[in-house]
Amino acid sequence: MDPSFPDVSADLDGWQLAEETVETLFQAPGARVRGATRRYEDERTREAVREATDGRLDREWRFVAATGLGFDPPLPPGAASMVLPMVRREAREAFARRLTDRGLADVTRRGEEQPRVGSGARARLTRYGAIDPVEGDVPVTGWVCVWREGGDFFVVTGGHPEGPLADLLSLENADKRLKRTAANYREEFVDIVRSVT
Repeated sequence: MDPSFPDVSADLDGWQLAEETVETLFQAPGARVRGATRRYEDERTREAVREATDGRLDREWRFVAATGLGFDPPLPPGAASMVLPMVRREAREAFARRLTDRGLADVTRRGEEQPRVGSGARARLTRYGAIDPVEGDVPVTGWVCVWREGGDFFVVTGGHPEGPLADLLSLENADKRLKRTAANYREEFVDIVRSVT
């Protein structure tokens, strides 16, 4: 049975649903792990960069993806806590590969946090750094957040520039959306994580 798409109740104004997929993410001992993912793109930031560069740069600058996991066959009672470390490891490895596959360089793990999600459960939030070779190497931050609530497993990933795009791309008279800091981006990502159920 396929997993359900997670609900994202955060205000996603300016974010556009870019893709919905249901796929096998990895094989666990005795089970196949399936994921139902919705990936969103920050369309307003894309539009602001496109306008500031007269259409020269038209690409994704920020994304977030929320995934609900399912196991086939279903996990036996009490097994969820035992497989959580494996799910975290697989999610981190898959995310780092995906960043590399998207053309980012120097993908490195840079630390972990344990924020609380909306239900009060603790999540594991892993931060990655990388370089986007567009326009003189733009440093980016990627996030992987994994947690479970009862028998439900969630993975939320995201990525954003490591600083204001106006500075990183040397844009003069840039829109205020391009002056957001890494702290602003992180705060918005964590708000989205907390809204996922």
